[in-house]
Amino acid sequence: MRNLRRIAVGWLPVLGGLWLATLLVMPVGAADPIRVVLLVDSSTNMSAMLTNFRAGLTAFIEAIPDDVEVAFISTGGQLRIRVPPTTDRRRLLDAVARFASDGGANSLLETMLECDERFLRPRPDRRPMFVVLSTDQPALGGPPIDRYNNFMKDFVQRRGRAHGIVIRASQIGLASEILGNLTANTDGLYEVLAISNSLPTRMRAIAAEIAAQQ
Repeated sequence: MRNLRRIAVGWLPVLGGLWLATLLVMPVGAADPIRVVLLVDSSTNMSAMLTNFRAGLTAFIEAIPDDVEVAFISTGGQLRIRVPPTTDRRRLLDAVARFASDGGANSLLETMLECDERFLRPRPDRRPMFVVLSTDQPALGGPPIDRYNNFMKDFVQRRGRAHGIVIRASQIGLASEILGNLTANTDGLYEVLAISNSLPTRMRAIAAEIAAQQ
């Protein structure tokens, strides 16, 4: 269990309209129970990486502490609840074994905002966390940046934390900007990968980081 927690005390504009919180180290007591929303890209863009995505998700679920609740949600086209919040690892592993692309675009930001409203905000007795596995591509249309900024400030104040892995080439898209910003604000892990074959190792590292929060 760690003895320090970081909380937001101010805001600085970065990343074309996104905001970055300044951070202050504060002492904390016993850790709260954790609820994780596991957001996974199921768009057309990830279909060629399906085997590595399944391997990474399996490694994460097998490594995360048994008492951490996990909701498994995919972001292809629209929000899809594959498994609602649970500590049943067998149910989660079965869903991972069946995981496949839904096609369409990656609805990462919209799905994240809706998941916070449905699965995290209503449970103030559990520390909220996002774990995101996503590809990246240019955004279509104008993303709801104002809604994101409002969510992010509130999420930090609720002691939320986010960890993310983005698989992309050189071009930076919306997923990279959102996850880079949110993980920086919440002191989470964030990695950008060119290929997906190291996902099991990377996802186990996120599970270990979550375990260290207990």
